[in-house]
Amino acid sequence: MKSLDFYVDFNIEVPNINEAFTVEAERELRALADEHSDLVGAAVSLETLVEAETSYLYQVRIVVYKRPENMAVVQKKAEPMDALRDALSALQEKVRTSREKLAQFDTHREDEKHMVTDDLSADEVYATYVKDQDPAQIFEQGRMEIATRLMVEEGLSQKAAYFAADQILQAAQQRMTTKK
Repeated sequence: MKSLDFYVDFNIEVPNINEAFTVEAERELRALADEHSDLVGAAVSLETLVEAETSYLYQVRIVVYKRPENMAVVQKKAEPMDALRDALSALQEKVRTSREKLAQFDTHREDEKHMVTDDLSADEVYATYVKDQDPAQIFEQGRMEIATRLMVEEGLSQKAAYFAADQILQAAQQRMTTKK
């Protein structure tokens, strides 16, 4: 993702906060979004929860606008930078975990997409990939041409494409035989 496509909004309700706070937050969030397209922006807020003469309590809330689902973290500390760093660490872990889960899900889905199992009959494979085409024309194409088309157009793996091509040819031959 281009860094210009990622935006960060700040809502700082604490007076005299150092610029280092926003610089570090933006740098870390942009690094988290770099090379990924799932993060499109973030909002960082800093507010004082407790104002006492001796100690303060600050809360940092970071919301990232992430596909498929936004996520947020909240950290409370006596120092704003400590709260920011803890929030950034927690956010990085949540995003990493989310990306890993999505990668596993996508890999599983991709594996399913690229598989043609022997649970399917030759007629089912034929109906899935060549539908209403003339069986004689399909049979004339041959195994390699059918498999190549399936790999290119359907995204099947080589193994799945050749298996499907065999099933398609078998179904085409059966259809041609029954027409006679």
